[in-house]
Amino acid sequence: MHLLLIDNLVMPEDGALAFLDVHPNLGLLALAAAAEAAHHSVQIYDPKRLLKWGQLQYDSMLYEHVAAELLSRSPSVVGFTTLGCSFLFAVNVAAILKRSEPDLPILLGGPHATMLDRQILERFPQFDVIVRHEADETFPFVLEEIELRRFEAIPGITWRVSAGCSGLRSTEGKPKVEDLDNLPVVSYEHYPVAELDLDLLRIEAGRGCPFMCTFCSTASFFQRSFRLKSADRLVRELDILNARYGFTEFKLDHDMFTVNRRKVLEFCEAVKGRGYRWRASARVDCVDKELLEKMAESGCASLYFGIETGSVRLQEICKKHLDLNLVRPILDAAHNAGIETTASFITGYPEEQQQDQDDTLDMLGNCFEPSCLPQLHMLAPEPGTAMYAQLSDKIEYDGYGGRYNALLVSSDDEEVIVNHPEIFQTYYYYPAALPRSHYVFAVEAVDVLRKLGPVTFNYLLRVYEGRLSRLVGELREFADLNSPGARPDCAMLEGFLKWKFGESHHLLSLCGYAMRTSGGLEDFSVSESHPFDPASPYKLNPQTYILRDYHDCGFLLDQIRRQADRTQLLDESEAGERSTYLLKVTSKESTYGKIEPGVEAILCLFEEPRRCTEVADLVARATGMPRIKASFFRDLAQTEIIVPVAA
Repeated sequence: MHLLLIDNLVMPEDGALAFLDVHPNLGLLALAAAAEAAHHSVQIYDPKRLLKWGQLQYDSMLYEHVAAELLSRSPSVVGFTTLGCSFLFAVNVAAILKRSEPDLPILLGGPHATMLDRQILERFPQFDVIVRHEADETFPFVLEEIELRRFEAIPGITWRVSAGCSGLRSTEGKPKVEDLDNLPVVSYEHYPVAELDLDLLRIEAGRGCPFMCTFCSTASFFQRSFRLKSADRLVRELDILNARYGFTEFKLDHDMFTVNRRKVLEFCEAVKGRGYRWRASARVDCVDKELLEKMAESGCASLYFGIETGSVRLQEICKKHLDLNLVRPILDAAHNAGIETTASFITGYPEEQQQDQDDTLDMLGNCFEPSCLPQLHMLAPEPGTAMYAQLSDKIEYDGYGGRYNALLVSSDDEEVIVNHPEIFQTYYYYPAALPRSHYVFAVEAVDVLRKLGPVTFNYLLRVYEGRLSRLVGELREFADLNSPGARPDCAMLEGFLKWKFGESHHLLSLCGYAMRTSGGLEDFSVSESHPFDPASPYKLNPQTYILRDYHDCGFLLDQIRRQADRTQLLDESEAGERSTYLLKVTSKESTYGKIEPGVEAILCLFEEPRRCTEVADLVARATGMPRIKASFFRDLAQTEIIVPVAA
C-alpha cells in the first residue's frame, strides 16, 4: 500500500512565508516508521517547504494545486495530521481529493481530530477515518483494515461506515505508548534535510505534561501522562543524526522536559562531552541553579519557559500555579550558566483585567535582556481544554485570527469558519473583561517594540521607570488620539516618539536604526552573480537605507552600555552630532557609516531605477565636474548598495 502523509500548514509567527517552519514533522515521521515496519511505502508531503521555495503560491488556487500534486503520486491512502490552525487547509484539500477520487480513503489524526472526531466526520464527508490519540501502535492495524473498514477491534478509532454515508461508528480507548524507547528510530529521509537550510534538527524527547493549565490541550491529548525517553535512547538518536547529517545542534521536543530531575541528570551525563548543543522546554519551578549548571555543562544552549501571565491572580485562575518570584532568579541563573532563554506570555484571558495585563507586560519587559527573548501571544480557544469546555458557547469572531492560522484564500474559507465555530475555534476568541482591542493592541505593540532589541528597548523603558505597561498604555492613547482603531507598527512607533520627544531627539535615531536592522528580513534575496553593466538599470538595494539627520547610533549604543546603571536618558549634549548615514542590512550583519553629501546625492538618484551611465551624466551636468568613472558604480554594485533591476 502506498501511503501519503500530509504535513500541517502552520503560518510563522510574523506571517512572512520566508519564515515558514520546514523542520521535519516528528509525529508524521513516527507514523511513517510504524507504517514502514508493516511493509507499506510512505511519502510525506510538506506544503510549507514548497511555499517557502516559491514552488507553490499562497493564493486562491492553492488547494487545487496541492490536490493535483497529491493525486499525481497515486496514493492508496492519504493521511492528514491536524492542528486547529491548519485544519482549514486539510478540509479544502481533502474535499478536492474526494471529489476527484471518491474511493480514495482519507484519514485524519492529531490533537484537533482527536478532540472533535465525531463533529468533524458529521460536518465534513471528505474524511473517512479518524485515528485518535497516539497512533504509533494502532496505525498499522488501521491500514490493514482500511479497505473493508473493519476497525471494531482497534481502540481509539472513529469512522464512516462506508464511503459517502452519514453513519458513524467508534471504538473505545485512548491509545498511549507506555515505553517510548520501544518505538522505532524514525527516518528523516522523508524530508530533504540537506536542502532545508536548518540550523538544528528536532528529535522527540518525550510526551505528555502532568500539569493542568486550563488553556492547554497537551495534557488532554497525552492523557496527562508524562514520559521521557531514556538517556541512552536519546543520545543514540543524536549520534545517528550527527553521523547521517552532520548536525551538532538539536531541539529536544517535549512540552516539559525537566519535570523528572533524575532523568534529566542522566541525559546530561550521557550527552556531556559529545560536542552537541541542545534546546528544550521547561518550567521555572522545575529547574534550579544546580540543574541549570549541569545542563549547560552538557551542551544546553537554550530553554523555553512558558510563564503565561505576570498576574498572581491569573496564575491561580488558569491553574498554571507558578511562583512568579522564581522567574527573574531562574532567568538570571540560566544566563549565568550560559543558557539563552525565551519567556512566553499570553494575554486575552476571559478574566483578565487591566491590572492583570499590566502585571504581565511589566514582567515581560523585565525579561527582555540580550540572553532572553520574551514573547506575548493572544489566547486562542482550543478543544480539549477546561477553559473551552466552560466557555465554548461564548466564543466570538471578528476576523482577527491567531498568527499561526492558515490564511483565508478561497472565497468560501470565511463562510466555513463562521458556519463551524466549534471546529475552527483558533480563529475565534473568548470575550473578556477588557475590550478586545486592548489585548490585540498589547500583542502587536510588543511585537513592534521587540524590534528595538534589548539595549534600545530597555533604554526607552527608562522613561517609564522600567514599566512596559506604561509605555504600551501611552502608545495606545497616542493611537486612539491620532488614528483610532489602528494597530501598532513601526510607523506608529516612530510617530509616537516624534510626538513625545521631538523630531531631533536621539531616541528617534536609535529606534529608527534598530527597527531597520531587525525588520524586513523576509525581503532578503541573494543576487545572482552577474557581470557589471553600467548601461543596465540599477536601484538602491531595499536593505540599504539613507538615514538623514541621524545620530551616530554605534556611538550611542556604546554610551548606553557603558552607563547601563543609569535610570535617566542621556542628555542631548552627550548624544553627539547628527549627520547622514548609510545603513546596509543583511540577514547576518549590518553596516552603518557616515556618508558625504555628494555620495548621498548620487545614491538618492538610485531610489528609482536608473542606468549608471545616466547617473554619471546627470552628476556631470549638475556639478560641472568630470564624469564619474564606471569603476565607482561597479564598486557600489559589488557591495550590493545598488542592485540590478530584475528583467
